[in-house]
Amino acid sequence: MARKKAAKTEGDKPKRNESTELVARVRRRYKSMVDADQTNRQKAMADLKFVNEPGAQWDTNMTKERGARPCYEFNELRIKCKRVINDMRANRPQAKVRGYEDADKQMADIIEGLTRNIWNTSDADTIIDNAGDFQVGGGFGAWRVVTEYESDKSFEQDIYVESIPNPFCLHWDEAARDPLKRDAEDWILDNRISKKAYEAKYPDREPVSFEGNEFDDEHDWATEDDVRIAEYWYKEPVTVTVVKLSDGRVIERDELEKEAGLEAVQIIDEREVKTHRIMMCIVSGDAILEKPKVCAGKQHRFVVVFGEQMIIDGKWQYWGLPRFSKDAQRNLNLTNTAAMEATARWLQAPYWMTAKQAEGHEKGITEAFKQGYPFALYNADPGSPGPPARTGGPELPIAMLELGTKASELLNSTSGIYQTNVGDRIPGAKSGRAIIATQQQGEIATFNFQDNMAKSVQRTHEIFLDLIPEIYDTPRALRVLGADGTDSYVQINEPVPGEVDPVTGTLQKLNDVSRGKFDVTITVGPNFSTKRQEAVEVYGEMFANNPTLQQVAGDLFFKAMDAPYAEEISERMKAILPPQIQQIVNKDKKVPPEVAQGMAQAAQAMQQVQQMGQMVQQAAAEAEQKKADAEKAEAQVRTAIADLKTQRAQFEAQVAKADANFAKTEANLSQRSMEVQSQAGEDQLSNEREQLSTQVAQSLAEVNTQVAEFMQGHVAMMADMQAKQQPVVVIPPKPKLLRVDMVKVNGKTSAVPVYEQEALQ
Repeated sequence: MARKKAAKTEGDKPKRNESTELVARVRRRYKSMVDADQTNRQKAMADLKFVNEPGAQWDTNMTKERGARPCYEFNELRIKCKRVINDMRANRPQAKVRGYEDADKQMADIIEGLTRNIWNTSDADTIIDNAGDFQVGGGFGAWRVVTEYESDKSFEQDIYVESIPNPFCLHWDEAARDPLKRDAEDWILDNRISKKAYEAKYPDREPVSFEGNEFDDEHDWATEDDVRIAEYWYKEPVTVTVVKLSDGRVIERDELEKEAGLEAVQIIDEREVKTHRIMMCIVSGDAILEKPKVCAGKQHRFVVVFGEQMIIDGKWQYWGLPRFSKDAQRNLNLTNTAAMEATARWLQAPYWMTAKQAEGHEKGITEAFKQGYPFALYNADPGSPGPPARTGGPELPIAMLELGTKASELLNSTSGIYQTNVGDRIPGAKSGRAIIATQQQGEIATFNFQDNMAKSVQRTHEIFLDLIPEIYDTPRALRVLGADGTDSYVQINEPVPGEVDPVTGTLQKLNDVSRGKFDVTITVGPNFSTKRQEAVEVYGEMFANNPTLQQVAGDLFFKAMDAPYAEEISERMKAILPPQIQQIVNKDKKVPPEVAQGMAQAAQAMQQVQQMGQMVQQAAAEAEQKKADAEKAEAQVRTAIADLKTQRAQFEAQVAKADANFAKTEANLSQRSMEVQSQAGEDQLSNEREQLSTQVAQSLAEVNTQVAEFMQGHVAMMADMQAKQQPVVVIPPKPKLLRVDMVKVNGKTSAVPVYEQEALQ
């Protein structure tokens, strides 16, 4: 197993000089990574603060210059970011696993269901939502893939997706050129833990913090009781010998020695290959806390998602949605703030008055102006008759008004998101489809965010495919999920008794996840529940317009419904599908012989039904010529059948009455037998038996008479129907009662009616 291999390759604890060299190497690599990406991260952090932190949209110099004057923010840019983020949430990436090179479709479906279960168990949708916030707002987000033991008492591991809440704590090889950093040689993830947890986990190490950077979470919650540590992941070069076997396989020589039952296999070729293995260690400020260990897989487990990225001046640069819209947002804030200030000044327009008019009232005039009093006192001045005159307020500059009008347009054009994208009324769009089409046209400008997220999800599944053969390498039952969320369990790596590989002589395995190669593709669209709702609406209209579709696809319609018992109805409708459809549905399944025979019989019966249908149509055409006679004959037949049913009902009522009399007589006989045995003895019992037999004979004669009358009428009715050449409805008669026998069992006498075994004809 992968765990055992890792344990064997860990080796002894590194020596002091080796540890010192590794710590120095980690510090050197950390500094190089931080320096190479420092500018990008400074701008990314500024963008995130600009969008999400109140007060960050005004330049420091401008706020200092304005002093106590207001600095209002009209944060439209945040809503535009949320528009992109929520559109990504509404259209989740969906993975599809495909097999190639000795991998069949069934195995690909199992692997796909397993990856879907890993995604669901990890709540990975929430994890990529967090990364999407950083991707759109700052330009990049991140998460990772981890392996953990099922429980403290288990040696089996599972694969999970794990969040990296603060992507600024993740650093990658600055020399990587792949857009998703597949070719990165090393990664560093720094984190903080409490000093108490540090001492409990590493009691022999001094709590010396690993160096941090200006963008991590140190300023938010770092204290003297915290210690910074770092995970260092790197590729270690190794040289292995691979051999080609006579059965076509190519494996490492070390693996060949571990396998049993390969005596019949020969090595036909071999060569040395320079490859690598994934190593990981944990370091503090001055020591190796956990020595390097070999990790499963050949790929690093970190996934980074970018907003937009490009190589400029030989360096990777990346950014999110706000980067080129910040000036437009500042313009919106400035022009609207200036307009509000000018409006306030216009309401506070000053008065022109002489010194004599204001003498002694300076304070009152000022307070009236500030407090909004409805009056102001002044002194009469003969040299300036009349009250003081109020001057007009300052006029708003036309340029400022135009800038205020254009501010939102500039914000729309720089972000690529217009008002039609966020739900405003669309001129000329009357139907819902027209509105959706217009919105989708606008979303093309920001589709790169959604597309890059899909590529990072694909990268995550590539890591899954790399880890699955090594993590799930023992016989075990695993849960797999379908696209509709239904779950099932499959057995993997289980040796099949009796199925021996003809070359190696070893037992073949059921669902061997280590065989074959797989790749993955990603589609983006609404989640399955949303698709089901849309499907029900569309299919409902189709079935209403063409009811015959329900006969061939009714099970799928009910399967798409999110309603009580919809699944049960779907299964029942699936069972009554026509044989041709059944063959299509079950073409990839092994059908038992008895089921196949039943399906063949059903197909034959269907052909007969079709032939009979043709005959019926032909008969109907002939009957059309004699419609009047046929209707009259049909009425006569219906009347005869009704009379016959009436007679039968009367007959059955009489028979039921006779049966009740028999039961009552039997009960009386049993009771009387007990009384006679205790009182009068055998003679009296014999007399009463004769009397009872006489009564039974009389009842039997009455019933026989009724049966004869009923049968006589029944035969006459049949003859009449045959004479008219109409279909005869045959009513099965009730068996004829022949006699009643007296049987004595364990001292008790019982009456047992005896009927004629053959049915009346």
